[in-house]
Amino acid sequence: MSPAPAKIHPHQYTLELLRIAIDHLPPTFSAARKKSFLKRLERYQKDAAAPFEEIRETIADIGKESWAVRKAYEEMYARYGRASEEAFLLENLDEGIRAKYERFIHEGGKINHVESAVNLEQLRESPFEKYFSPEEKFAVMQALLAARDAAREEINGLVTDAKKDEFARLTKEHKITQRLIESKIEELRALAAVSPKWKPDIQDRINTIEEGWSVVEHGVSLDGLEREAEHWRGMLEAFLHA
Repeated sequence: MSPAPAKIHPHQYTLELLRIAIDHLPPTFSAARKKSFLKRLERYQKDAAAPFEEIRETIADIGKESWAVRKAYEEMYARYGRASEEAFLLENLDEGIRAKYERFIHEGGKINHVESAVNLEQLRESPFEKYFSPEEKFAVMQALLAARDAAREEINGLVTDAKKDEFARLTKEHKITQRLIESKIEELRALAAVSPKWKPDIQDRINTIEEGWSVVEHGVSLDGLEREAEHWRGMLEAFLHA
């Protein structure tokens, strides 16, 4: 008699997002806090009744705690990792595909043509899709994944050693921005309390914005929040003077 198939957790996809969030923490993030989040993940995985909202809040929590260091890491990667990524990518391609890929780049192609496509139609129309055969595309994407792993290892070394002062300065700058973002969110909370009519809509926006701290969601931005607060101030002024 064959064994019964393993049960899939009802929130398996969300738990995978939590694992991604933990796996993508920069090396300077608190080891103790990372361990704490891993324990939470393990507890959720063993408990099929784990509340979805609690898992979602944990993803937002880890995103908020790591936001400043992640933003600093992204800047460091943009400054020092992209060139390494391209070099590692070429190293990981065999000679024939490497030559074709170099022609693709020389003619204006970019690897993010395939990553930025948001639907099947855009993917079919992308230069990357038209330029390479299915086997070649697979080889390029596998090489890219390996190149990114190698580039991240290189950046991990920089932020903990040769460029740690630069990384610390960037982290400090992003912590200041984070505090400004948090003050804007509190401003929205205050606006929500002004009108029962608009409170559910504003609160819904606040919930969406706070999810933006997460590693796996679209990010929050100070400019975007300033526009959001201005919009709701205008709406409430019109409502109160109607």
